Amino acid sequence: MRAETRLFFRHVLDENRSILEFVDSDYTFVNPALARHYGLSQTSLNDRFTKVSLSPEDHRGGLLGHASILTATSNGVESQPVVRGVWILENLLGTPPNPPPPDVEPIEPDTRGVSTIRQLMEKHRDNPTCYECHRKIDPIGLALENFDHIGAWRTQYGKRLSVDPSGELPDGTNIAGPGGIKKFLLDRPEQFTRCLTEKLMIYGLGRSLSFTDRADIDRIVSTAPQYNYGLREIIQQIVASEAFQTK
Repeated sequence: MRAETRLFFRHVLDENRSILEFVDSDYTFVNPALARHYGLSQTSLNDRFTKVSLSPEDHRGGLLGHASILTATSNGVESQPVVRGVWILENLLGTPPNPPPPDVEPIEPDTRGVSTIRQLMEKHRDNPTCYECHRKIDPIGLALENFDHIGAWRTQYGKRLSVDPSGELPDGTNIAGPGGIKKFLLDRPEQFTRCLTEKLMIYGLGRSLSFTDRADIDRIVSTAPQYNYGLREIIQQIVASEAFQTK
C-alpha cells in the first residue's frame, strides 16, 4: 500500500504532472496483490508494481482511493470517518478543525451492529460543543464510508446495513461518495494548491510558516495555472523563493 503512494508521488514529480492528479487520476500503480484487493482485473501483471489505467468505476483515482491513506485513517478494525474527515480538511483543503474539547467522549462503534456509524455521529453532533466542528468534518468523512478500514470497496456493513455516503457541507454543497469529495476539491484548485504549497514550504524550510512567507506562497499559487499545476515547477519555485534562499 505504501509502495503505491510512493510510486504515484514519484511519477507526478518526475513527469512534472499536475498536482490535481493527487485529487483524481485515471491511473495508479499496483502489483497483483494490491490489484486483487482493489478488485481490478489485471491478469497480465507480474510481481512488480506496474502503472495501470483506471476507470471511474474502479473508485481508485487519486490519493483518496489509495489503501495506504484509507488504512492510516482507520484504526485497524473499523473505518473512522472523523479521522478521515480531519485528514482531508488538514491535508487537502488546508482548513484543519480545532482540537476537540477534553471533556467530550469519543464516538464508540456499536459492537452489536444495530446502528450505523452515521447514526452514531448524528447523535454525537447533538452535543452543542461538538456541533460546530463536526458539521464540517462528518460529511467529508462519511463520504468515504464505501471504503472499509483497509481500503476495500463496500456497499454494505455486513449483510444488513447499507452504506450511505451522502452528505451536505456547511456551505450547502451536496457530496455523495469519494467522487463528490473529488469534485469539491477540483472545483477549488487554488485552495488545494495553496494547501499543498504550504505543506511543501514547511517541509522545505524545516519550520512553521509565518506572515512573512505569505508573499512567496501567494506568488507560487497564482502562477501555478500557467504551468498546468506541475508539481516539479511548484517545488522549483519554492526553492527559488526568498524564504528558502535565506533560511
